[in-house]
Amino acid sequence: MSRVPKSIRSTQQILKGSNHILHSLYAQSQELRTIQQIVDGVLDVETSVASLKNNELTLLTAKSTQATQIRYRQRNIISTLRRRGLEVSSLKIKVQPIFSAKKPEDSERYLTPRNASQLQQTAAHIEDEALKNALIKLSRRTRGD
Repeated sequence: MSRVPKSIRSTQQILKGSNHILHSLYAQSQELRTIQQIVDGVLDVETSVASLKNNELTLLTAKSTQATQIRYRQRNIISTLRRRGLEVSSLKIKVQPIFSAKKPEDSERYLTPRNASQLQQTAAHIEDEALKNALIKLSRRTRGD
């Protein structure tokens, strides 16, 4: 097994090292993770902690009904966070719906005989050979019924 050079540092060394930007990002992510665990313990609604800026905690939820439930319990959330030593003075709740796009079904596409005929007629008057051949090839995709 080869030896690891001293110039290579572990992720833990990088995050807790002298680079104050990475260290502050790491600390902030840990704080948000802790807040998420506390909020999950208080609420039975699925939420995500988005940010904590200027003592204002922003929570995201997928439905407006869930946002209403959170608003009713925001005093409990804030007081629980304060008891845990976190400075939170207000709560902002944003609704961010989750959309799931459905993939269209694969289907064979064919031209009607009339459209195929029009493509062939158009191709006959085109001078560019590549385009002419492409239109002729496309015109052959007619429904076989």
